[in-house]
Amino acid sequence: MTYRRVKRWGIGLVVTLALVALGLLFARQTLIVAAAIPLAYVLYGTLSQAPPVDLAVSRAFSTPDPTPGERVEVTLTVENVGDSVLTDLRLIDGVPEELAVPDGSPRACLALNPGEAATLSYTVVAKRGEYRFTEPAVRVRSLAATERVTEAVAVAGDRTLSCANAVSEPPLSDATLPRAGTLPTDSGGSGLEFYATRQYQAGDPMNRVDWRHYAKTDEFVTIQYRQEQAIRTVLVVDARPSGRVTPRPGYPTGAELCAYAGERLFDALSTAGVATTVTAVGVENGTLGGLIGPDGLPWVDPESGGVRAGHARELFAGLLTLAEEDAETAGLADMLRGDGLDVSAPTRPATAESTAEETAMAADGGTGPTIRRLLARLPPNAQVVLCSPLVDEWPAALARALAVRGYPLVVLSPDVTDGETVGHRITAAARSSTLRTIERTDATVVSWDVDQPIDYALRRSLPHLL
Repeated sequence: MTYRRVKRWGIGLVVTLALVALGLLFARQTLIVAAAIPLAYVLYGTLSQAPPVDLAVSRAFSTPDPTPGERVEVTLTVENVGDSVLTDLRLIDGVPEELAVPDGSPRACLALNPGEAATLSYTVVAKRGEYRFTEPAVRVRSLAATERVTEAVAVAGDRTLSCANAVSEPPLSDATLPRAGTLPTDSGGSGLEFYATRQYQAGDPMNRVDWRHYAKTDEFVTIQYRQEQAIRTVLVVDARPSGRVTPRPGYPTGAELCAYAGERLFDALSTAGVATTVTAVGVENGTLGGLIGPDGLPWVDPESGGVRAGHARELFAGLLTLAEEDAETAGLADMLRGDGLDVSAPTRPATAESTAEETAMAADGGTGPTIRRLLARLPPNAQVVLCSPLVDEWPAALARALAVRGYPLVVLSPDVTDGETVGHRITAAARSSTLRTIERTDATVVSWDVDQPIDYALRRSLPHLL
């Protein structure tokens, strides 16, 4: 507890002494009587005392186990359980510095009668990890505001906000396709869906002959079904430095959100029985230890057996750690330089790897070495999922390269350009251009706002993957 006496009525004492001195000097009784007025204020301030702080405080979270990027409403209830009236009660909840407060305020100024309670609520943006809320700080002042008491008050209820990225129930309800892990083709063969009929050829199975057609036309025809082949899903997480920016301070970066979405999507696909390979771009050599292959790409393949889930967890944990260490807390506005018109400045000095990649893309028709290494790794029957904030042209170059080779592509992209500054608007326009370029390649794009939960993007993307 901190106690402080504020010299608020010092001027009253000066006026009192001045009036008494003038009354004695000029023998004016009126001046001496008038000195009683400022003297009353001085006595009022001297005798006024702050009431005792006797509060019952409780805190509650709207979501006990939020997903990264989800908004959590925090409700703080304050009750005056003492016998004194708290005419000037000021309170600040102990929000961790790492969490942003987009709505509401953890501060309040209250006046409570004995037995009266008040509630304040605000919203925080969840981030991966555990964040402990400290005890609220309260300040009580006397009626004359000459005495001030500040102390931390014990709080009941929720204290720690735990935000994990594990999937206990993958959001598969919207993905109603009955068969997972198959890709319909535009050719006839064995399958379940009718494709076409053709003239009977020697050696065709008898159960494929359309006997009804024979009964009507006296001609033998063979039924063909749409051929289905087992597919492999390759999940590519964009962890390049260009995506390690935030829309506002305290929010997860674009790279963090992509890693969150990739991990949850991997769990959902694995639960549905889809063979899923995980890789990432923008990871420096040595960052992920033994997961980096000879070509510089981490590659967790389903053919590695039962340990692949553990290796995928290790990969996602490394990506999240890398993104959190390089998080740009100043937001996208710091991408602007000088007069605020240049959006080409990176959030941090460009690495030699990123500079070489851009140079190679410009010299090779938009296909850099990273894209060529990805293409060399892809199996022929793969569908590709790209998790990227799309803040530059690299994802569009990848989409064009995949479209030329006939690989289906699904893009999950968090929008980290939301804001009102010039930098946000210019970057949002560039991102929209990249989105249109990718959509022209017949890729499926799922874009979501950072204020929406990640499961929203998963529910929209899973029907295209199962």
